[in-house]
Amino acid sequence: MPSPFSAHLPVTNTLAVGVRSYVLQQYYTFEYDLGLWAFGALQVIKDRRSGTLKTCKAVEKMRLFDVQQVGDRLRRLKDIHHPMISGVLDILEDSQHFFIISPHAAGGDVGDWLDRLAADEEVLEEEICARYVAQVLSALVHCHSCGLFHDDLRASSVLLTSREADARVLVGDVGVLAAMGIGSKDGRVADLRSVGMLALAMLLGLPPSQVEEDLERHLVSGELWSTRSQEAFDFVKMLLEESPEFTASLALCHPWLRNVLLRPGLADDLAREDSLRRLACYQVALLLIPVEMAQRDLERMLADFHRLDKDGDGLLASRQGMQLLLARGACQQSSEVAIGVVDVRGCGTLDFSAVAAAALMVNLLKDGLMKHRVDDIWRCLQKAFFKAYSSNRLSADRSCVLEKVSNSVGDLLESHGAVEFEEFLDAFDDDIREDSLLPKLTESAGHGTPLALFEFGFLAEEPDSWFSSFYRTCGQPIRRREAHC
Repeated sequence: MPSPFSAHLPVTNTLAVGVRSYVLQQYYTFEYDLGLWAFGALQVIKDRRSGTLKTCKAVEKMRLFDVQQVGDRLRRLKDIHHPMISGVLDILEDSQHFFIISPHAAGGDVGDWLDRLAADEEVLEEEICARYVAQVLSALVHCHSCGLFHDDLRASSVLLTSREADARVLVGDVGVLAAMGIGSKDGRVADLRSVGMLALAMLLGLPPSQVEEDLERHLVSGELWSTRSQEAFDFVKMLLEESPEFTASLALCHPWLRNVLLRPGLADDLAREDSLRRLACYQVALLLIPVEMAQRDLERMLADFHRLDKDGDGLLASRQGMQLLLARGACQQSSEVAIGVVDVRGCGTLDFSAVAAAALMVNLLKDGLMKHRVDDIWRCLQKAFFKAYSSNRLSADRSCVLEKVSNSVGDLLESHGAVEFEEFLDAFDDDIREDSLLPKLTESAGHGTPLALFEFGFLAEEPDSWFSSFYRTCGQPIRRREAHC
């Protein structure tokens, strides 16, 4: 089927001075031109009502085969919302153009930033590289779960909210190529390869234009690899292999990224504390499932999980987890809070154990969930734990807890949720007291569960683990190296 976009008609140079349209002038004032993008002029405008800056991308209608179809597709992009996506705020049009209005990113784009760093012979710290790549992948997880692929992901479409190192990433132009009827046969593979290229450029301090020119040489003998971790090299190599089975969700589980916490706006120590508290809530919910949830209910949930897991990677996007809970009769607000708690790292991916824990929270803690605060939810879960496992509501015997979770429901969680209750409970003394429950769970950081933090991989407190061998490209132990900037 022919594309509705005529790639044979070049963008004229006169567009470099931008487009002035009466439609735009009704709502916005012109600020300055940014030049050209793939389909027309690019400029910064100011909202007349709010005074906020926006980015406007013009698309020439004369270059489109089916103007109405493209317009309808572009307008549907307004429904795509995610914290790491620079979404479409509005679509305006006049007789000659469509205008795609999106938020203005004060930090510019990663492409320009990498060019400046390369010119100054500076490179990014590896932790910043990992954080930016994880945010891009989080955005892709959401898009791919909607059946939407970027297909033109490059450094210039990865935007930054500020010029500070802790800036939030915003992926721009999501779905635009699809709206134009252009795209590769496998958008997921193309998107992940682009992430690999982006990670390579950031890790080696290369201008994006140089990466594609001599990819093999940069991958094998880049001079900065000696300053980067083995996990980073393995990650880039894996994405550039273009495996059709690999997904953005699995990439977020790679040892290079699995300890990266995506809590924009929180300092590192607060983000860590927040994630460990959410992790503790998740762990107690897992301990309650074998005594609070019927086997048939958990089996039905597992079937729903597999039905939604269309790519078969064993992971759902947060929006799909929400969809599952809502289908079970949960209210919107409680579902959002529960999913937010079990999304421990804030990356937007959920395995079966996390979805089951969220369902338990919704069922057991309806009133507590409405308060929105993680601390309130923790207190409700702690009370429920000692009610279920203690006769005096003050302490519980560890062996008694292990015996009670070792039933058919617990077996289902272990076999399909990758939970190891015996390992999990090894973190506790024989007598589990109320004042020791949270400290012990925080110290264990999810040991015995698939959401364990800081056990292995880049940024880990321990350098190796059995799980990391799943991702290795060779049998050598993972080596930790300090990144330089």
